[in-house]
Amino acid sequence: MRAGATGLSPVKSNKAIGIILGAAVGVGGCAPSVYHDWADSQVQDILKDRKKQTLGYEPEVKAKTTVPDEPSRAAYEKIPTTPIPPLAVSPLEPSRVTIPYGELGPELPKEGVGNAAHEMPNPYDQTAMRGRTFDRLQLGPPTPGGMGTQLDLFRSIEYAVQHSRSYESTMEDVYLQTLDVTLQRHLFEPTPFVTQAFNYTGGQRDVAFRSALTAVTTAGVKQKLPYGGEIQAQALTTTVQTIDGHLADGQSAGVALTGSIPLLRGAGMVNLESLISSERQLVYEIRTFETFRRDFAVQIATQYFNLISQQQALANTRSNYAGLARLTLQTQANYQAGRQNFLDVQRSAQAQLQSESTIISSEDSFQSALDQFKIALGMPIDTELEIVPVELDLNVPVAESTRAIELATQYRLDLQTLRDQIEDARRGVSIAKNGLLPDVNLTGSYNAGNRPIDPLFGYDARSQVYAAGVSIELPVDRLAERNVYRTSLITLQRAQRNYEQQRDTIAVAARDALRGIASAQTNLEIQRMGIEMAQKRLDNAREVLQAGITINGVGSSTLDAVDAQQDLLTAQDSYAQARASLQISVLNYLRETGTLRVDPSAGALGKALDRGALKLENKVPIEQ
Repeated sequence: MRAGATGLSPVKSNKAIGIILGAAVGVGGCAPSVYHDWADSQVQDILKDRKKQTLGYEPEVKAKTTVPDEPSRAAYEKIPTTPIPPLAVSPLEPSRVTIPYGELGPELPKEGVGNAAHEMPNPYDQTAMRGRTFDRLQLGPPTPGGMGTQLDLFRSIEYAVQHSRSYESTMEDVYLQTLDVTLQRHLFEPTPFVTQAFNYTGGQRDVAFRSALTAVTTAGVKQKLPYGGEIQAQALTTTVQTIDGHLADGQSAGVALTGSIPLLRGAGMVNLESLISSERQLVYEIRTFETFRRDFAVQIATQYFNLISQQQALANTRSNYAGLARLTLQTQANYQAGRQNFLDVQRSAQAQLQSESTIISSEDSFQSALDQFKIALGMPIDTELEIVPVELDLNVPVAESTRAIELATQYRLDLQTLRDQIEDARRGVSIAKNGLLPDVNLTGSYNAGNRPIDPLFGYDARSQVYAAGVSIELPVDRLAERNVYRTSLITLQRAQRNYEQQRDTIAVAARDALRGIASAQTNLEIQRMGIEMAQKRLDNAREVLQAGITINGVGSSTLDAVDAQQDLLTAQDSYAQARASLQISVLNYLRETGTLRVDPSAGALGKALDRGALKLENKVPIEQ
């Protein structure tokens, strides 16, 4: 059509096109603030009506947001920076000394006292009592070397890394996220395609009963452009084979090159969003996995130390039972000699029975905790397991609360991820703003092939056809895009609040962890002194009891001896728990500050978590 046919001169036509393009760009340029206010107005109108009908009043509901600056270059980095804590002294190292089983504290006498060897015909006779309790006291700390599997702390971690179900699931999460990255990268690679179609066509009288078989083959390659658009090159061959009628056999071939490039909406870094997001999500997933490994090490260590504490407490309880049994024999001998009354015999015998009951309860608790530990390790429940206590060289960190907060803020991986997600949200706002722009696309195509009378691959330059143009779609309907833009602003505000709240939470946790170390150290020293005091009281009560000292003609040392024996047991158990608490507190502090290194170069703990090296070293079959 000629330009004059529309009533416009070529100059006026060019001006009209310029006005349209200018209007399109102008509408796109003012779109963010206009759409922001439009969304707020429409939402408030809807809420005003709904709140009035639903509640009878109109509580304020606002989503205050600010339009951020353009995202920085860091927002488009596929691998955001992760601060790595420097190498430090390993918190736990084995000292290669195995702790023997037995009571905690000074060694108690083993032989009977006074005339304890003489049996007395009464219901509290020790021979009869030992016979009744023998079967009930078969459980307890296992004899070293008598079980099928022996695990210390580091061997427990090694076993758990290779068999734990939760560890396997977390590794699968990383694998699945990596799969998505491979797909997103593949989308920006040349993608070949081949299609083959066979068609039969036929007809009746009106087409002279003509029929033919047509084969069409298309082969080509597509390339998604990094900053928007796509180009495609393809070759097409068509073969017609006559079956009936007066059709002539024929062949044709051609090549085509087409392309489309956006100039506004969908152009630039926006087009790389799926790839950038996928790459960054993989980094976040790796950080999550590393955080899980640190938590996993602390979890296994915590259960291990608690088991050791329970195991030691059980040994203390059995030692306490033996001491009470000797006390009962002593009171029986003193009663026979007339130095104590029968009430003292009953009191000591009752304490002995209570100690027996404590042993049984402790046995049950220990076995339940052991079964839970097997589940955490991924070990079959029916496996015979011995927990081997090993003396550890403990490196207790010394730091001020301010320094602990600085370390946590710098090295906590989850906080770093939240910090990076703020950049993700800023990038999301930029992408949503781009979605409000008009569609302006530059298109082009080129086709060439053979002429009808030429051979199949007889290329003829006269058959070339090419075209280029610009397509424009004004942003007449952008309601969905407006909502996306408004949502992106709220998402940014939430990301900032989440980061601030997690930062404060982590600071509190770091301070608590540091206080936990100091508390555990103090408590450990208190319990150590408690053992010494209880032992001195017990020794004094035994001396008084053995000497048969009476007050007003009545023996008064049995109750003191029973109380001292129980206090010694309590102090021994508290000491074992305090020692476990200190070791756990150190690991917890390192975890809360993000400085717990679990890489292979970080000492025994890191080596125990090195699943790949362990697999090769131990040749443990691990299903992939």
